[in-house]
Amino acid sequence: MMIPKNRFFNKDLAGGALLDIGGYATAFARTFLDEAPESILTTVKFFETGVDEQSGIILKNTQDQMVVMALSMRAKQPKRGVVSGTKGYVEINQYPRATTAEITYTASAHEETHETMTAGSSDDALKYEVQDMQRYIEQGHDDGQLQMSHDIAHILTSVRTSWGMKYPFD
Repeated sequence: MMIPKNRFFNKDLAGGALLDIGGYATAFARTFLDEAPESILTTVKFFETGVDEQSGIILKNTQDQMVVMALSMRAKQPKRGVVSGTKGYVEINQYPRATTAEITYTASAHEETHETMTAGSSDDALKYEVQDMQRYIEQGHDDGQLQMSHDIAHILTSVRTSWGMKYPFD
């Protein structure tokens, strides 16, 4: 077997869907959960190089809020997050560089209203991250983002551990 030179399928370079795109999906999911998940279920399909090519992940917290995520390195799928509730749902396309969100309010089974929200510029995505870090440094505290980052890292590690996946440098 030939080891790929690019990082996507190279285990020596921490390749695979979980660490390449899973952080974005997990960040999106965790943003809409009121608390970190207590239950994490997952299944995986490995590529011949040993990295995760495709996976499904279900998160559930003590409030019975659930998330279902699908990750794939080879199958084409939209970069879309959907948040569903009892009164409607929100679709965010091109996450994490989205500039719009489509909100659908479901007043009844036969009546829907729609709203589009627009904010920011995808070209300025890194600038927003720098501004958040600068605000943290200047204020000396954050608005929960450090805990959120910890939760995301914990979820990713739990998923990888349940797969029995180790990198050569672990």
